[in-house]
Amino acid sequence: MTVAPGAAPARPGPAPEPSRRGRVLSALAVAGLGVVAVVVAVAGAFVHRWNNPAGIMLAVGGAVALGVLARSCARSRAGIAVVAVLWLVPVLWLGQEPPGEDRVILGDEAGLVFLFGGTTGLAVVLGLGVEARSTRRVT
Repeated sequence: MTVAPGAAPARPGPAPEPSRRGRVLSALAVAGLGVVAVVVAVAGAFVHRWNNPAGIMLAVGGAVALGVLARSCARSRAGIAVVAVLWLVPVLWLGQEPPGEDRVILGDEAGLVFLFGGTTGLAVVLGLGVEARSTRRVT
């Protein structure tokens, strides 16, 4: 940024409030990502055992990609947390031992890498918070 000699640099004022349309679109995006979170969790629970390194990479990568999308769509950490919880609930439910003794996510290396890898990825995204939005018009 170049400033004329003797002139003070311009300081940006407070960010303008988001419009009602922007808030509604953000809420709809987070709600849609909540549905996608459940689908990614269930798919990852079944895929993480497929073809040793590729399956676990797809399952954990899907959870991390979901968190990154939630970070770009949400306006607060609450939106990211909703998506993370909607991913975690089916994963924990599928890791429980049902009466028939057929668990989807076992307590071995692959199951634990999927559970802790996805949870850690979503926790890191939650810790980063939401992205700063630019106030400039796109031209």
